[in-house]
Amino acid sequence: MTFSIGNRIRLSVLGSSHGQSVDAVLEGLPHGLEIDLENMRRWLDYRKPGQSELTTQRQESDDFQILSGIFNGRTDGSPILISIPNKDTISKHYDDIRHLPRPGHADLTMFYKYGESRNFPGGGFFSGRMTAPIVAAGAICMQILDSMGMNVVSWHSSIGPVSIEENAHDDDPHYCYRFKTRIPDDEKDRQADSLIREMLHTGNSIGGAISTKVSGMPPGVGEPFFDSVESSIAHMAFSIPGLKGIEFGSGFRFAEMTGFEAMDEFYLKDGEIRTRSNHNGGILGGISTGMPVTFRVVMKPTSSVRKEIPTVDIDTMTETTLKIQGRHDPCISIRAVPVVQTSTAIVMCDLLSMAGMLRI
Repeated sequence: MTFSIGNRIRLSVLGSSHGQSVDAVLEGLPHGLEIDLENMRRWLDYRKPGQSELTTQRQESDDFQILSGIFNGRTDGSPILISIPNKDTISKHYDDIRHLPRPGHADLTMFYKYGESRNFPGGGFFSGRMTAPIVAAGAICMQILDSMGMNVVSWHSSIGPVSIEENAHDDDPHYCYRFKTRIPDDEKDRQADSLIREMLHTGNSIGGAISTKVSGMPPGVGEPFFDSVESSIAHMAFSIPGLKGIEFGSGFRFAEMTGFEAMDEFYLKDGEIRTRSNHNGGILGGISTGMPVTFRVVMKPTSSVRKEIPTVDIDTMTETTLKIQGRHDPCISIRAVPVVQTSTAIVMCDLLSMAGMLRI
C-alpha cells in the first residue's frame, strides 16, 4: 500500500478527513529554492471549504506549517513536510452510517479492504480533504515552473449543460478564480451559479469538467510508455477524489475525425518546429512536442444528496435506506480546479527532473 506518487519529485500524503491533520511530504526538490509562503496561502484559499454559499460550509482556514525541508526561507535539499490541521470536524454525522455505506462513495470498498479497522468519519483518507496538502505541495511546484517560464492554467469548462468553448485568458493562472463558479465568462458564470443554487434548493448535486493548458513545455520531455506525459498526468489525476475521466487534446472527438483532420501539420516559426493545430494536446508518442499540453478531466457530482436512498446494512446484511447528514459541496468540481492545476505542476516538475531539465 502506498500514498506516494512520482519518480524524481515525489509526493506523499498523510492524515484523514477528521484526524488531527492532513499532511504532505515533497521530496526531490533542488536546494536553494526560495519558498513564497503567501503564494502557498493563495492556492490553498482557492481550494478551501466555506468560501461561498456554493461550496461546503465546513469552516477550515487551512493554515499550514512547514515542519522540515526549509532553512532560512529556502529549500535545504531534504524532504519538505507540510502539515495542515483539521479544526472543524463533526464526526457524529458519520456514527449512524458506520454500517450503512453511502452509494457512490468509497464507504463500501473501504469496508471490503479495511474491514472494522477502516477510518470512516468524513470519508477518512478517501475524502476530498486530502487534496489540501496536494495543493500546498503543488503551489511550490507552480513557483518553480513560473521561474522557468512555464505556465499551468486550469478552469471550469462546463458545469452540467453550461459550458464555454475556450478560455480567453488561458495565459493567466489566477483569472478563473475571479468567478464564483470558476467558469471564466460573466454570462456562463451567472448561468452556472443559478444551476448550482437550484441543486442546493432541491438537495441535489451537479458534475463538471475542468480544462488545463500547460504553456512553455519544452520538447522531448516524457517517456514512450509507462512514464509518458499522458500516463503521468493521468496517474495523478485519478488520485483526485471524484475525478472519473480524462482526455488529451481533442480526446474523444478523434472518434468523429478523419486522419486529414486529426493530424497536426508541422511548420517552422523562428527556427523552431511548430504545429498548425494541436489536436494531440502537445504530446506525440508520450513525449512533449513543445506545443502547449492540453487536457480535460470530468468530475462526478457528489453522491451526498438530500434524499432517502437505498443501501445495505453491512452489519446485518439487510436492505435498508439512509439519509445523508453533514456538509457537502453541491458541485465538488468548483474546488477541484486548483487541485487539478497544482497537481499538474507536481507532475510537470517530476517529468522535467527525469529529463534533466528542472532548474531554479
